[in-house]
Amino acid sequence: MAREDQEKLLNEQYSNMKDLEGRMLGILPQVIDYVAGLSGFKSKYAEAAASYASAKEEMATEEEAVAVLRTEWAFRIGEFVYKGEELLHKGKIYEVLQDHTLQADWEPGLVPALYKLKGEDGGDQPADEWPEFVQPTGAHDAYNKGDKVTYKGEHYISLIDANVWAPDTYPAGWEKQ
Repeated sequence: MAREDQEKLLNEQYSNMKDLEGRMLGILPQVIDYVAGLSGFKSKYAEAAASYASAKEEMATEEEAVAVLRTEWAFRIGEFVYKGEELLHKGKIYEVLQDHTLQADWEPGLVPALYKLKGEDGGDQPADEWPEFVQPTGAHDAYNKGDKVTYKGEHYISLIDANVWAPDTYPAGWEKQ
């Protein structure tokens, strides 16, 4: 068997093992609750029962934290994401605008072609109506007509599509508010 085939088989076996382990661990708390209820465990071993309840609550909190981290952009670099997914970055929620593989240099907030800032309530309206100007690196993240920015403490609206210039570099491309 070729080395690549062996690695593939090993990866499949490992994945199956992790899946089985997850399924087993998923039902373990219910089994413990059931057995503890049958045996009078809670009344006989009150301290151990309280400790178990506390650990169970702590685990739920940890699971919630992990769920949040799974949406954190920085922890997912190298993964493929789909249009419509939401990612957390620097405390803000971004919607993925097109399918792509996350790259360290395609950071939400810097690449408008890939991400759209979501409102604090999860709506489509950006939380910050006048986001700070970020110098585009090309057509893929250029500002379009009507885009609003804050530049050096002043508000500007882009007057043209594919605007890659700062307001003081090309004033004809921006309208100061």
